[in-house]
Amino acid sequence: MKTHYFFIFLITTLVTFGQTTLSSGDLIVTSLIADGNDRFEFIPLVDLSAGTVIYFTETGWNAATSSWRSDDLTEGVVQYTAPTAITRGTVISIEEDANTNGQINLPTDGSVSISNYGGSFSLSGAGDQIIAFQGTPPADWDGSGTNPFPAPNFIFAITSHSSAWHDATSTNSTAIPTGLTNGSTAVAAGSGTGSGDEYDNIYFDAVTNPLAGKTKAEILALVGNVANWKGDNGVPLAWKISSFTLSSDQFYKPEFSVFPNPVENGVINIQSRIVGLKTINVFDVNARAVLSTQLGSDVLDVSFMDRGFYFLNIEINGASTTKKIMIK
Repeated sequence: MKTHYFFIFLITTLVTFGQTTLSSGDLIVTSLIADGNDRFEFIPLVDLSAGTVIYFTETGWNAATSSWRSDDLTEGVVQYTAPTAITRGTVISIEEDANTNGQINLPTDGSVSISNYGGSFSLSGAGDQIIAFQGTPPADWDGSGTNPFPAPNFIFAITSHSSAWHDATSTNSTAIPTGLTNGSTAVAAGSGTGSGDEYDNIYFDAVTNPLAGKTKAEILALVGNVANWKGDNGVPLAWKISSFTLSSDQFYKPEFSVFPNPVENGVINIQSRIVGLKTINVFDVNARAVLSTQLGSDVLDVSFMDRGFYFLNIEINGASTTKKIMIK
């Protein structure tokens, strides 16, 4: 079995200086190549400040327990740290050295590193997953405990194990991570719906479905559609994507506005330039569902919720985001 590395922010902890806090769908993972030297690519759909940290893991998520498989990250965590300001649409590759067994290429700019939160990076040809997230491990983490990220802020996920999501009962399977949405921020691209109906390699077909000039919402709709992915049991030739420019419309019109935050009167306003019914899911810091509803207006009543921090996930017509909110 093979592994990577990954990162999350605890909602109760402020991010470090320079860090860009990402929401679901703020980056996409566009490939999982397990044959030959292991490789995958990801693309931020928002600008990243220098020093922004993102983690990637192949440890699966167990929906039944709202936790990682076996409550740990023993399959490994790859850490990416933006070495400079990164422009949205920049394609970033992480891969093993073709001439060494299991050794990740470490760029001289220090952007890719091997964390001590799990094992080695090694993708499985029997099906696997890549889950991107942010978070803050315990301050006293020494590399010997379990589950350094108990409340992950999930950003994007793909699996080659099946075309459906299955609880992480093995190193090859995963449920859809909390706060992500199948078809926009999560893609199951196996060869069939059964557990183990896998492809060795999966990748988004950017030749047929070019991403240049698209808005973030349009990109998520394309990449989230499993029909736009290809699976292969031999090393594919055309899995790489070139960096691109997003539509300028994305630069000036934010998709979601959530206010006030902190919430003091029991009401949250949710506004968007995207027209449609809002699907709302709220989770507490332990990833437990608190609220699930559909909203036809801009006003969400949270007066029944206890004081504290929560994750608010919003989806409208394939575009989604997760916001950190505080109820006072």
